Amino acid sequence: MAKQTIFKPKYVQRLKTELNVDFYKSNEFVYDKNQVYMFPNIEQTVGLIEKLDVNDDCKTAIAIYEAFENLEPIQASDERLWVYLAHADLYPYMVKRWNAVQNGTAKDPQNYILNHWFLSTSAQSSLLRHAIAGLWWSAYLSVDESKEDKYELTKVLFRQLDFPTRTLGTYKLGRHKEAVLGILEFIQENEDLFKSKFEPKTRFVTKHLNVIGGVKPISYYDRHFFKSELEKVSDSISAI
Repeated sequence: MAKQTIFKPKYVQRLKTELNVDFYKSNEFVYDKNQVYMFPNIEQTVGLIEKLDVNDDCKTAIAIYEAFENLEPIQASDERLWVYLAHADLYPYMVKRWNAVQNGTAKDPQNYILNHWFLSTSAQSSLLRHAIAGLWWSAYLSVDESKEDKYELTKVLFRQLDFPTRTLGTYKLGRHKEAVLGILEFIQENEDLFKSKFEPKTRFVTKHLNVIGGVKPISYYDRHFFKSELEKVSDSISAI
């Protein structure tokens, strides 16, 4: 099987600085085939594009995660991979899922492209907001091999569109898997608490734990710590 290809670093920067909006109006992005090289130890996945669903982010996240399940976090932080996938292998999905430039409805086409096809930085918040990287990271952070359905919590994460990106992705605890699992299990076990006002309540939850993370080494704690901290403020969550 062929190795996965990625863009060369300077080419990624060139695509950003010489961004041509018209290139993103086509059903195929034409890129310089001489500006790619092999990504070590990662096999190219055949047939992935057919598994992606523009109407179901959760299903798509799981498909992307399974296609690149062997990625190490350091590899999954490499913008060259995600920018390549967005412009090459998965471009047909991208122009259907994020079609405002193609159909002429984007208020600022350049920013729209930069926000969806590229990463602004290698920070976790940027990775979670990228149209492809964010799906992989959302599945990676929420998959739980100990459960009968290991994607049980992934489905909770994708209950609301902005939860994995603008809610969890805004705070540093969004990079800690046990913190994410603790939040998701707390929501799952307190369904009645989150039946209404899901977005403001999850924002409160992540903000509250982020404050705790400012005074405690949260990377050393497991999910039970985060769940117990949320139990302490369940009345405050209910009052939102």
